[in-house]
Amino acid sequence: MKLNDDHFLSEGLSGKMHGMIFYNRFGKTFIRKASGSYNKVPTEKQAAVRARFIEAHRFAQAVINDPVQKAVYEKKAKGKCTAYSKAVSEYLKPKEPGDA
Repeated sequence: MKLNDDHFLSEGLSGKMHGMIFYNRFGKTFIRKASGSYNKVPTEKQAAVRARFIEAHRFAQAVINDPVQKAVYEKKAKGKCTAYSKAVSEYLKPKEPGDA
């Protein structure tokens, strides 16, 4: 849910408070419910996907920290997509037609 940006309290607000998450995206402040805890042990498939996502995150962070690569990914990103999300997306796509 988008907050009213005209209100001085919501301008630039981010963080967690009373079970709600406040965050900024493209100059607008949004609010969402904080996720609950998850106590189940992940399956092997879930653990593999989570590990791959962590690798994708590390790759995207490396892209963002390198100004040359960041510029390349910013050109690839369209609309509201960021260089970070484009890097994660490209990392997670299968490299070969047979890869999954």
